[in-house]
Amino acid sequence: MALPTEKPSNPLGSLAVNAKSIVSSLLGLSLLVVAALACPSAQAFPRPNILQRDWQYQFTYQRPKPISVRNTQGVVEWYWYMPYKVVNVTGEERLFIPSITIATEEGDIITAGKGVPAIVFVKIKAELGNTLLQSPAQVVGKFLTGEDFAKESVAIWPAFGHDISRMSIFIGGISGETHEEHDPVSGDKVLMNKTLMINFEFPGKPASPQQQAVMSRGDQWIVR
Repeated sequence: MALPTEKPSNPLGSLAVNAKSIVSSLLGLSLLVVAALACPSAQAFPRPNILQRDWQYQFTYQRPKPISVRNTQGVVEWYWYMPYKVVNVTGEERLFIPSITIATEEGDIITAGKGVPAIVFVKIKAELGNTLLQSPAQVVGKFLTGEDFAKESVAIWPAFGHDISRMSIFIGGISGETHEEHDPVSGDKVLMNKTLMINFEFPGKPASPQQQAVMSRGDQWIVR
Protein backbone atom coordinates (compact mmCIF):
# COMPACT_ATOMS: atom_id res chain seq x y z
CA MET A 1 0.00 0.00 0.00
CA ALA A 2 2.04 2.94 -1.23
CA LEU A 3 1.19 6.56 -0.67
CA PRO A 4 1.16 8.65 -3.89
CA THR A 5 4.25 10.62 -2.90
CA GLU A 6 7.76 10.77 -4.26
CA LYS A 7 10.48 9.03 -2.28
CA PRO A 8 13.67 11.09 -1.94
CA SER A 9 17.01 9.39 -2.38
CA ASN A 10 18.38 8.13 0.92
CA PRO A 11 22.16 7.76 1.29
CA LEU A 12 21.57 5.89 4.51
CA GLY A 13 19.28 3.37 2.85
CA SER A 14 21.54 0.42 3.52
CA LEU A 15 21.86 1.44 7.15
CA ALA A 16 18.08 1.62 7.45
CA VAL A 17 17.77 -1.88 6.00
CA ASN A 18 20.30 -3.20 8.50
CA ALA A 19 18.44 -1.49 11.32
CA LYS A 20 15.23 -3.16 10.21
CA SER A 21 16.84 -6.58 10.20
CA ILE A 22 18.25 -6.00 13.68
CA VAL A 23 15.12 -4.56 15.21
CA SER A 24 12.81 -6.52 12.84
CA SER A 25 9.38 -5.59 14.17
CA LEU A 26 6.91 -6.36 16.88
CA LEU A 27 5.04 -8.32 14.24
CA GLY A 28 7.78 -10.92 14.30
CA LEU A 29 6.87 -11.47 17.94
CA SER A 30 3.66 -13.14 16.83
CA LEU A 31 5.58 -15.93 15.11
CA LEU A 32 7.90 -16.36 18.09
CA VAL A 33 4.97 -16.47 20.49
CA VAL A 34 3.28 -19.15 18.41
CA ALA A 35 6.51 -21.14 18.37
CA ALA A 36 6.86 -20.82 22.13
CA LEU A 37 3.30 -21.98 22.68
CA ALA A 38 3.86 -24.94 20.40
CA CYS A 39 7.00 -26.01 22.25
CA PRO A 40 6.44 -26.78 25.96
CA SER A 41 10.17 -26.51 26.64
CA ALA A 42 10.45 -23.02 25.19
CA GLN A 43 10.94 -20.56 28.03
CA ALA A 44 11.94 -17.46 26.07
CA PHE A 45 8.43 -16.01 26.05
CA PRO A 46 6.02 -15.95 29.00
CA ARG A 47 2.46 -16.94 28.25
CA PRO A 48 -0.81 -15.56 29.56
CA ASN A 49 -2.35 -17.59 32.36
CA ILE A 50 -4.60 -20.35 31.08
CA LEU A 51 -7.20 -19.44 33.69
CA GLN A 52 -8.02 -15.75 34.01
CA ARG A 53 -6.96 -14.57 37.46
CA ASP A 54 -6.86 -10.81 37.02
CA TRP A 55 -9.33 -8.18 35.87
CA GLN A 56 -9.90 -7.82 32.14
CA TYR A 57 -12.05 -5.48 30.06
CA GLN A 58 -14.30 -6.61 27.24
CA PHE A 59 -12.74 -5.28 24.03
CA THR A 60 -14.22 -5.36 20.53
CA TYR A 61 -12.93 -3.72 17.35
CA GLN A 62 -13.48 -3.17 13.64
CA ARG A 63 -11.10 -3.48 10.72
CA PRO A 64 -8.79 -0.49 10.15
CA LYS A 65 -10.00 2.08 7.64
CA PRO A 66 -8.13 4.82 5.76
CA ILE A 67 -9.02 8.51 5.85
CA SER A 68 -7.48 11.58 4.25
CA VAL A 69 -7.25 15.15 5.54
CA ARG A 70 -5.67 18.34 4.23
CA ASN A 71 -3.00 19.81 6.43
CA THR A 72 -2.52 23.53 7.04
CA GLN A 73 -0.54 23.78 3.79
CA GLY A 74 -3.40 22.20 1.83
CA VAL A 75 -1.53 18.94 1.24
CA VAL A 76 -3.52 15.70 1.48
CA GLU A 77 -2.29 13.36 4.22
CA TRP A 78 -3.49 9.81 4.83
CA TYR A 79 -4.18 8.12 8.15
CA TRP A 80 -5.53 4.79 9.33
CA TYR A 81 -7.98 4.34 12.17
CA MET A 82 -9.48 1.36 13.98
CA PRO A 83 -12.78 1.88 15.84
CA TYR A 84 -13.12 0.00 19.10
CA LYS A 85 -15.41 -0.40 22.08
CA VAL A 86 -14.39 -1.36 25.61
CA VAL A 87 -16.65 -2.33 28.51
CA ASN A 88 -15.65 -2.59 32.16
CA VAL A 89 -17.00 -6.00 33.15
CA THR A 90 -14.79 -6.36 36.23
CA GLY A 91 -17.44 -5.29 38.72
CA GLU A 92 -15.24 -2.48 40.05
CA GLU A 93 -14.58 1.10 39.02
CA ARG A 94 -11.13 1.32 37.45
CA LEU A 95 -9.00 3.50 35.18
CA PHE A 96 -8.78 3.07 31.44
CA ILE A 97 -5.36 3.99 30.06
CA PRO A 98 -4.96 2.26 26.68
CA SER A 99 -1.57 1.68 25.12
CA ILE A 100 -1.81 0.92 21.41
CA THR A 101 1.15 0.08 19.17
CA ILE A 102 1.10 -0.74 15.46
CA ALA A 103 3.83 -2.90 13.92
CA THR A 104 4.31 -4.10 10.34
CA GLU A 105 6.25 -6.98 8.84
CA GLU A 106 8.44 -4.40 7.11
CA GLY A 107 9.79 -3.10 10.44
CA ASP A 108 7.56 -0.11 11.18
CA ILE A 109 6.68 0.48 14.83
CA ILE A 110 4.22 3.29 15.55
CA THR A 111 2.44 4.46 18.68
CA ALA A 112 -1.21 5.22 17.96
CA GLY A 113 -2.01 8.93 18.22
CA LYS A 114 1.58 10.10 17.87
CA GLY A 115 1.85 12.95 15.38
CA VAL A 116 -1.88 12.87 14.59
CA PRO A 117 -3.58 16.31 14.33
CA ALA A 118 -6.85 16.75 16.24
CA ILE A 119 -8.70 17.46 12.97
CA VAL A 120 -8.26 13.80 11.98
CA PHE A 121 -10.49 12.60 14.82
CA VAL A 122 -13.05 15.29 14.01
CA LYS A 123 -13.32 13.99 10.46
CA ILE A 124 -13.44 10.36 11.61
CA LYS A 125 -16.30 11.08 14.01
CA ALA A 126 -18.24 12.82 11.24
CA GLU A 127 -17.58 9.95 8.84
CA LEU A 128 -18.74 7.30 11.33
CA GLY A 129 -21.70 9.36 12.51
CA ASN A 130 -21.24 8.02 16.04
CA THR A 131 -22.22 10.65 18.61
CA LEU A 132 -20.85 8.46 21.43
CA LEU A 133 -17.37 8.35 19.94
CA GLN A 134 -14.69 9.83 22.20
CA SER A 135 -11.29 11.03 21.08
CA PRO A 136 -8.20 9.02 22.16
CA ALA A 137 -7.54 11.73 24.78
CA GLN A 138 -11.11 11.86 26.10
CA VAL A 139 -11.39 8.10 26.55
CA VAL A 140 -8.59 7.98 29.16
CA GLY A 141 -9.72 8.13 32.76
CA LYS A 142 -12.25 6.80 35.24
CA PHE A 143 -14.05 3.71 33.97
CA LEU A 144 -17.38 2.77 35.54
CA THR A 145 -18.75 -0.74 35.26
CA GLY A 146 -21.40 -2.00 32.90
CA GLU A 147 -22.53 -1.61 29.30
CA ASP A 148 -24.11 1.77 30.01
CA PHE A 149 -20.65 3.19 30.66
CA ALA A 150 -18.90 1.57 27.71
CA LYS A 151 -16.23 3.66 26.00
CA GLU A 152 -16.03 3.97 22.22
CA SER A 153 -12.99 5.45 20.55
CA VAL A 154 -10.49 4.94 17.73
CA ALA A 155 -6.81 4.17 17.40
CA ILE A 156 -5.33 6.52 14.77
CA TRP A 157 -1.92 6.47 13.11
CA PRO A 158 -0.28 7.97 9.99
CA ALA A 159 -0.34 5.88 6.82
CA PHE A 160 2.94 4.23 5.92
CA GLY A 161 4.92 5.74 3.07
CA HIS A 162 5.55 2.34 1.50
CA ASP A 163 3.82 -0.94 0.75
CA ILE A 164 3.08 -3.23 3.69
CA SER A 165 1.88 -6.81 3.66
CA ARG A 166 1.05 -7.62 7.27
CA MET A 167 0.30 -5.57 10.34
CA SER A 168 -0.34 -6.28 14.01
CA ILE A 169 -1.99 -3.94 16.50
CA PHE A 170 -1.07 -4.45 20.15
CA ILE A 171 -3.68 -3.33 22.70
CA GLY A 172 -2.37 -2.80 26.22
CA GLY A 173 -4.18 -1.51 29.29
CA ILE A 174 -7.17 -3.84 29.00
CA SER A 175 -5.96 -6.56 31.35
CA GLY A 176 -4.49 -6.47 34.84
CA GLU A 177 -2.39 -9.59 34.30
CA THR A 178 1.37 -9.00 34.60
CA HIS A 179 4.47 -11.20 34.49
CA GLU A 180 7.84 -10.40 36.02
CA GLU A 181 10.69 -11.64 33.83
CA HIS A 182 14.44 -11.11 33.61
CA ASP A 183 16.02 -9.23 30.72
CA PRO A 184 18.27 -11.83 28.98
CA VAL A 185 20.90 -9.15 28.30
CA SER A 186 21.00 -7.01 31.45
CA GLY A 187 19.51 -9.50 33.87
CA ASP A 188 17.24 -6.77 35.24
CA LYS A 189 13.69 -7.55 36.20
CA VAL A 190 11.12 -6.48 33.61
CA LEU A 191 7.39 -6.21 34.16
CA MET A 192 5.43 -7.51 31.17
CA ASN A 193 1.70 -7.17 30.54
CA LYS A 194 -1.00 -9.30 29.03
CA THR A 195 -1.73 -7.70 25.66
CA LEU A 196 -4.19 -8.34 22.85
CA MET A 197 -2.48 -8.79 19.47
CA ILE A 198 -4.75 -8.20 16.44
CA ASN A 199 -3.46 -9.29 13.02
CA PHE A 200 -4.29 -8.01 9.53
CA GLU A 201 -3.07 -8.56 5.98
CA PHE A 202 -2.89 -5.96 3.19
CA PRO A 203 -2.95 -7.81 -0.16
CA GLY A 204 -1.96 -6.10 -3.41
CA LYS A 205 -0.30 -2.78 -4.09
CA PRO A 206 -3.04 -0.20 -4.65
CA ALA A 207 -2.32 3.34 -5.78
CA SER A 208 -3.77 4.88 -2.60
CA PRO A 209 -4.88 3.71 0.87
CA GLN A 210 -8.58 4.11 0.02
CA GLN A 211 -8.20 1.25 -2.48
CA GLN A 212 -6.40 -1.03 -0.05
CA ALA A 213 -8.08 -4.29 0.91
CA VAL A 214 -7.77 -5.26 4.58
CA MET A 215 -8.07 -8.89 5.62
CA SER A 216 -8.49 -9.93 9.25
CA ARG A 217 -6.18 -12.69 10.49
CA GLY A 218 -7.61 -13.04 13.97
CA ASP A 219 -6.30 -12.04 17.37
CA GLN A 220 -4.67 -13.64 20.39
CA TRP A 221 -3.52 -12.78 23.88
CA ILE A 222 0.22 -12.52 24.41
CA VAL A 223 2.57 -11.15 27.06
CA ARG A 224 4.93 -8.32 26.10
